[in-house]
Amino acid sequence: MGLRKSAEAIPAWVKSPRPDERKSHQRFLKSSLRILRACLPGDRLKTMVYLGVIAAPRKLLRRGIGAFYRFDHVYDVLREFTGAFQPPFSVLEFGTARGYSFAKLLYATRYLGIEDKVTVHSFDTFQGLPEATNAEDADFMGGKWMKGAYRGSFEALQAYCEARGYRNFRIHRGLFEDTLTDAALAELHRQPPILIWVDCDLYTSSATVFEKILPVLRNGCVLYFDDLEINFASRFTGQARLIHEINHGKYGDVELILDTDLSWDSRRVYRFMRYGENVLTYEPRFRRETPPVARPIRDGSPFL
Repeated sequence: MGLRKSAEAIPAWVKSPRPDERKSHQRFLKSSLRILRACLPGDRLKTMVYLGVIAAPRKLLRRGIGAFYRFDHVYDVLREFTGAFQPPFSVLEFGTARGYSFAKLLYATRYLGIEDKVTVHSFDTFQGLPEATNAEDADFMGGKWMKGAYRGSFEALQAYCEARGYRNFRIHRGLFEDTLTDAALAELHRQPPILIWVDCDLYTSSATVFEKILPVLRNGCVLYFDDLEINFASRFTGQARLIHEINHGKYGDVELILDTDLSWDSRRVYRFMRYGENVLTYEPRFRRETPPVARPIRDGSPFL
């Protein structure tokens, strides 16, 4: 059997329960709750115990996946593209601040041994957020955006990267419309982006980024919107507004498709698709030499 385990060797708690087992478990849990309720005097104590012992842990587990800053999808994307397509590639971060995410994006290329295949770019003024004067930039639930918030240091980030021996990074200091020059876009044509980390918070800044990089985007490129869920991801404000406009034709025959494998329980990770004569694609590492063959008839069971 080698490394493969038989079904009997798999612990019972790993296996998915059968429907009859699931119902049995549910009955057991319900019976346990009824017994607990019967042991507690008064509605107030019952409610306190329920909220503290049952509701709070259940909510914690349900939200646990997205309760902390998650970089799992970064490694998934890097593995996917370097395995299936010809490098070199780029990873772009818009809105770097003090470099928290940038350092993790850069280290991911080192961990996977692809520093020679992927260049990580940072774009930021390092002066913090501009003043949010437009309605589509407003945070109606608490005034999150403030002028000067998330200020960073170009010199400190440059020193951090150099001290750790990184060579596959570029830091572009200035406004997005000024640093995304024709020369920068020409470089991105040669090293197409595979992951774009949009952490510039405001709708106006995010829209500027998309408009500038649109000509270099290839089908399948992954875009991550860090601040999409402001105002409950209302399509009238913030990055959710930009996604709505993209998918309703403002930028032509292009689309952002939610990638649920990468995004999990959030709505932050999308795949870019373009239709028409201006489609750009990545160069496959391996090309099929013969047409695929249809599977033959085996039997009528649902087994493969």
